[in-house]
Amino acid sequence: MIASLLVGLSLFNASITEIVSFPINPTGEVYVGKYFRDTTYGRYNIDVGIEVSTDLVDVAGQRFFISYRDELEAGKQLGNVAFDPFMAHYYLTGGFRFNLFDKATVSTYLVHDCIHNIDRSYDSLKVVFNRVTFAAGTPGAFNNRNLEHIKEGAWYERFNARLTYAWYPHDTVIDALNSTDLFHDYQIDLIFDQPIYKNIYASARIYAYFARFRPGWDSDTLNLDPFWEHKFAPQAGIGVLRGDRVALELYLRYWVSANFRLHAPDPWPYLGLHLRFR
Repeated sequence: MIASLLVGLSLFNASITEIVSFPINPTGEVYVGKYFRDTTYGRYNIDVGIEVSTDLVDVAGQRFFISYRDELEAGKQLGNVAFDPFMAHYYLTGGFRFNLFDKATVSTYLVHDCIHNIDRSYDSLKVVFNRVTFAAGTPGAFNNRNLEHIKEGAWYERFNARLTYAWYPHDTVIDALNSTDLFHDYQIDLIFDQPIYKNIYASARIYAYFARFRPGWDSDTLNLDPFWEHKFAPQAGIGVLRGDRVALELYLRYWVSANFRLHAPDPWPYLGLHLRFR
C-alpha cells in the first residue's frame, strides 16, 4: 500500500514538473539616441533607456512575466552642458503571455508608470498612469525571439508585428492614483530584419501610436470633447549580431506626428544606438 502510494506520488510529481517550470531568462534592450535639432530651448537633446523582462512561471507554455523599463530625457543648457537630465519615466509591468501554437503570442498585463521632473524645484509636471493592457502579435515582438532567425530564417520569421491596446480606468479610486486625461490608446509596431553579409543585417521599423484623451480638471486644452492625438515614426538601421542572442544596431528614426502633449519631438530626426538581448 505504502509502496503504491509512493510510486503514485513520484509519477504525479514527474508529470507536474513536465508541465510547470520556473524559467528565469531575462530579455530586453538598452538604447541611447540624439535629436538633430531642438525647438524648445534644449528640452529634447539625448534620450537613454533600458528595459528588462523575464518570465517567472511557465505552465504548459503559458507564462507569467514581469518587466521594468526606465527612460531618461536629457536636455541641453547654454554653454558646454549637453546632457542635462530633465525627466525620467519609470514603468512597472506584470502579466501573462499565452503562446498560440508557437506562431503567435497574446498577452494581458497591468502597467504602472510615472513621469518625474529631475533636479527641478518642484515636481509640478509629475504624471502617473495605471492601465490594463492587451497585446497580440508574433513571438519575436515580445521577447527578442526574432534574433535567432535573422541570419537564416525565412522572411516571415524575420518579420514581427504587434498590436497593443490599453485602457485607463477612471473612477473615484483610480482617479486618485492617476493624473492623466488618457483613457484609451493603441500602438502598432512593425519590425523587419534582413541579413546582408555574415552577421550584419539591415532593419526597418514602423511605430504608430494613437491616444484618446478626455479633458479633465488638469487639462491644458479648452476643447471639452474627447479627442485623438498620435505619434508616428518610420525607422531604418544597420546592425551586427553576436551569436543569436545579442544585436547592436545603429538606426535613424524620423518622428512624423502632430503635437503630442505628453512627448512631442516632432517632426524631428533622431539617431540612436540600440542593443537587444535575449
